[in-house]
Amino acid sequence: MCHAPIAGMVAVVLTLACTSEALAQHTCKPTMAFTEAHYSPMSLPKLERTWTVTFTVDASPCATDSGSFSILFTLWKENAPDTEFAETFAWKPDLNVISKKFWVDEAVGAFRVGEVDPCPCRK
Repeated sequence: MCHAPIAGMVAVVLTLACTSEALAQHTCKPTMAFTEAHYSPMSLPKLERTWTVTFTVDASPCATDSGSFSILFTLWKENAPDTEFAETFAWKPDLNVISKKFWVDEAVGAFRVGEVDPCPCRK
């Protein structure tokens, strides 16, 4: 009498487990590593410096050749509280370079990879 509802629940649980496992196998993320960051000399008359960071991307698990990710910045300002913000950038396999302009009284105190968009896995 009770076997039919239990068998139905077991079938639903097994179906959901197999479906979630199949979905998990089809999304990957590239691996990123920052290699160097530096400032250019100040440019006049704007009083700006260009901050440049280079990073590598290992996209070998991905079936795509590009994607997006965010960098989380901690910005130090001479006469104001530190500010944290995220900005989205594009990546491609191998070596990448990003440049941003900052005022003379600003400095990147810290930065790290934030969210990396998943990519379809290579089969």
